[in-house]
This record gives sequence, structure tokens and C-alpha cells, in this order.
Amino acid sequence: MVAQDIERWSPMKAWLYSLFYGSPKSNASVVEFAALSDEDRFLDVGCGPGAALEHAAATGAQVAGIDPSPSMVTRAARRVPTAHVQVGSAEEIPFPNDHFSVVINISSFHHWTDREAGLIEILRVLAEGGRLHIAEGVLREGKDGHGLSPSDAETLAAKLEELGYSNSYIERIKPGWRHEYFVVTGVAGRQ
Repeated sequence: MVAQDIERWSPMKAWLYSLFYGSPKSNASVVEFAALSDEDRFLDVGCGPGAALEHAAATGAQVAGIDPSPSMVTRAARRVPTAHVQVGSAEEIPFPNDHFSVVINISSFHHWTDREAGLIEILRVLAEGGRLHIAEGVLREGKDGHGLSPSDAETLAAKLEELGYSNSYIERIKPGWRHEYFVVTGVAGRQ
């Protein structure tokens, strides 16, 4: 399924989402975790209404985002006019090879249609030494839902290495008092 075939968010639904969930603490925490500088070229895969883009732009990094929903792309582009925001999915990223130094994905990895294809596509757009950070809520082992269990995070880190990322590792962050996130990181290329 190509990104252009997906419109999960009507303009009204995108507006309501932005109103109630448009700036979760997880976005600021993951951007802070990524330790961006003004020399970074940053991509948010599944950028939604652009909260992480806004935080990343404040670091001086060159900022881009993709989302499968045209309504979300419109909201993100309005929110961060300096960002290059396009319709796209993890499996079809509309940017050139070796372009980004940092790619993040917050709370949407579990929605990807083809996770392996998405990880390979992200590796294509990452420059040598570039970092991928996938952040998902922590789930208890054996529980289904929006997030990753500890074994899911371990499986993802191993899959990154199998696909050609190096130095994969898992950390936990706690953006607020209530939720905890796994951040699974992989580095593009062998070092």
C-alpha cells in the first residue's frame, strides 16, 4: 500500500488530534535524546501535526517530516514553516539516498504496514554514521497494544543489526511521570 492511498485523518480529525494530543512530552524527550545540533539533517517519520519537528527546528537542525496523512502534513507544515514536510510512509520515503544524519519515529512503528521494508528504507536515506531512533511506549511482556514489550525491543534491535545497522542499543526514557518509552537506536553502516 502506498502512502498516497492512506488518508486516516480527515482535516477535522487532524485538527482535533492536534488540539488534544499535538504536543506530547514524548516528542520533546525523543528530540532531546537525539542530541541534535545545527549541523544535523533531521527526519521525523510519522510526524503527525509536527510537535517533534518544532522541537528539532529549535536546535538549528535542517528539519523534514513525512506522514501518510495529507491532513497531518498540512498541519505540520503550517506549524513549522521551515520544515520540508511531505506525504510519505516509512516504506516509501520521498528523499534521496544518504541524506539524513538523524531519523526518528515516535509511537507509530507499531502501525507500519511492512516494518522490515520501513527499516530498510530508512537505512537508505541515512548518511553513513546517521542514527535511527524508534521510540515506543513500554508494554508488559505478553501484552498487546501501542508500544513494545522488552522482548519486542530486543527483537527490533537485533533486526536493525541484521539489516545492516550497527551499534544497535535500547534505552528507556520517561518523558513524564506516567509513561515510559523504549528508544531503540541503530547507526547506519558498519563501524
